[in-house]
Amino acid sequence: MRTKLLILIMTTLALTACQQGQASNDPSVERLPPQPLVEPIDPTTDPVAAVKARKKQMIDQQPLSAMRAEIMALIGDAQADNIQQCRVVEFGSKPCGGPASYIALSTKDGNESEIMALISKYNAAQKAENARLGLMSDCAVVPKPGVILENGVCTLKGAGNGSVF
Repeated sequence: MRTKLLILIMTTLALTACQQGQASNDPSVERLPPQPLVEPIDPTTDPVAAVKARKKQMIDQQPLSAMRAEIMALIGDAQADNIQQCRVVEFGSKPCGGPASYIALSTKDGNESEIMALISKYNAAQKAENARLGLMSDCAVVPKPGVILENGVCTLKGAGNGSVF
């Protein structure tokens, strides 16, 4: 009985801690709903406008996947000569805040600043997209994994915990 009560209390606390939109308790601050993904267009009355709106939405979503592909191409195999050339970097953004995952990269090729700038840009874009879509997540903290050098490749230690690379 006591365990069930404790579980109920912990669950309630966890759920209330993850509620979005609590940045201000000031009643004078007006909370606005997120912008709609697509203007409400009835495809039966205006099919051309509905198709155009959907295409615009799809175009807006492409930069994130293109940015991700560019970052992964720059990282490549993350080959390194020693462990000091390996880095663990936050990758993506969860709607509740914090990184969505982590990736391992190597500084061996000397393009670390370029990769880090792209990752920072990608993280900011994903955070903005999460806000635009009004997304929510489980609010779980993704622990930062370690990195090891395995067969000359920087690899996340414990890669099964939500890592991308």
